[in-house]
Amino acid sequence: MKTIKFTLLFILIATIANAQAPAIEWEKCFGGTSYEFGSSIIQTSDGGYIAAGKTVSTDYDAVDNHGGYDVFIVKLSANSTTEWIKCLGGSYDESAHCIIETSDHGFIVAGSTLSNDGDVSGNHGASDGWVVKLDSFGEIEWQKCYGDTCNDVLHTVIPTDDGGYMCFGNIELSDQHFVNPQIKRKGWALKIDSLGNVESSQTYGGTSRTSFNAVTPTRDGGYLITGHKTPDGSDDANVWFLKIKEMGTVEWEMGYGNVDDRFYDVTQLAEGSFIAVGESVYHGELPIVMYTGVVLKISESGAFRWRQEGIHPMGQYYSVAVVSNNHFVIGGHCPNTIDEDIVLIKMTYSGNVVWQKYYGGVNAEYFSSFQQTADHGFILMSRTLSAWTGYHGGSDMWIAKLSPETGIVELDPTLQFQVYPNPTQNILNLQIDPALLDSPYKVYSITGQLVHFGNLTSETMQLNLESFIEGIYLLQIGNQTQKIVKIK
Repeated sequence: MKTIKFTLLFILIATIANAQAPAIEWEKCFGGTSYEFGSSIIQTSDGGYIAAGKTVSTDYDAVDNHGGYDVFIVKLSANSTTEWIKCLGGSYDESAHCIIETSDHGFIVAGSTLSNDGDVSGNHGASDGWVVKLDSFGEIEWQKCYGDTCNDVLHTVIPTDDGGYMCFGNIELSDQHFVNPQIKRKGWALKIDSLGNVESSQTYGGTSRTSFNAVTPTRDGGYLITGHKTPDGSDDANVWFLKIKEMGTVEWEMGYGNVDDRFYDVTQLAEGSFIAVGESVYHGELPIVMYTGVVLKISESGAFRWRQEGIHPMGQYYSVAVVSNNHFVIGGHCPNTIDEDIVLIKMTYSGNVVWQKYYGGVNAEYFSSFQQTADHGFILMSRTLSAWTGYHGGSDMWIAKLSPETGIVELDPTLQFQVYPNPTQNILNLQIDPALLDSPYKVYSITGQLVHFGNLTSETMQLNLESFIEGIYLLQIGNQTQKIVKIK
């Protein structure tokens, strides 16, 4: 790997008056005396929260561990009361990488397994991609293993309009699939129905070695994927963006030549562009390796827009979420004084920082996942070595509820429509510019699923959200998008 002189590009801090980052409302630790790792946390339709990760502990919250690492699921109420905790797996190692709520108020977990006993059956060999369907109480309804005889993993699951799911990850295909007698790692898209039966399975990248890191659904019904692609005969894995259509066919791909960048999450902005976040690796005099968080913006058609490096050296960004029509928030961790702390950074679409906030204890915290909540606050999860509430020892899964930010009014004068009240229980009023009459409108879930659509028939309209589950939705009219929140 080539040596690059380390240069930190400071990001311009936006001058927004009285901007105050969210504060911790409550926090709790979960796990045992050994090690827990978080991966995914979401707010549920009942106002509570569900978190997924893995545990190797066998005591306290993990007494039901089956052996090795188990999938570790924690369900909380809205006021942080523990409703149930589950350890899922077999005698060997399991990991959960993504959890989503299903339309029946159950849950789907995607990850990997090395086992073929306990809760696991149907393993094809080595590590398989593993998908588990749970009911609302955490009981297994069905589970399925997917993959080849080598090491496979699923890290993302996204609901589809037909009631099934798109799963994304990586698969190692044995030499029977290739002319050359070798094993090749490939980025992998798997379509399953509501019961986990395979409807299609596809790998990408031709004869190159490829891997998928993150996926986001796009507003046209497709998916934008970021990962790596290593051409035959090369040792350098270049950053790779791949846009596929709803049925899995490739629409475009973009090679991004900086081999020292790695992107771990990507999302689409209201105006159509994409933001990817990750880290850039700098190799100084051996054995010095340095990291800094990196943010990349590309257009809806895959053209480079801008790249900015983090506000702190040795930082790493792992998650990004759109929080308004003009802003997104990045989650990661970086050194703060001595140890690693979690950092959240709010930025404008043009890349200016609105605020940054560190969250941490006496020892280290390592960021896992976050999501904006219905009250415009955040739910945050990390691995912690600090003695927060209920700390059990080793590294625990730490969950913190953050308050809404204060002191910022985010009105966009360029929007041609307004919605009120927002949040709303049932009825959402629309006030639209006359130029928008007869235009179509669409409502998407926060995961990108189309849940409602129609046409604008008058300058004042009402949308009935009574059938919607509680949560955050995106109302799209033309090329403009407004976030709406359904509450009880």
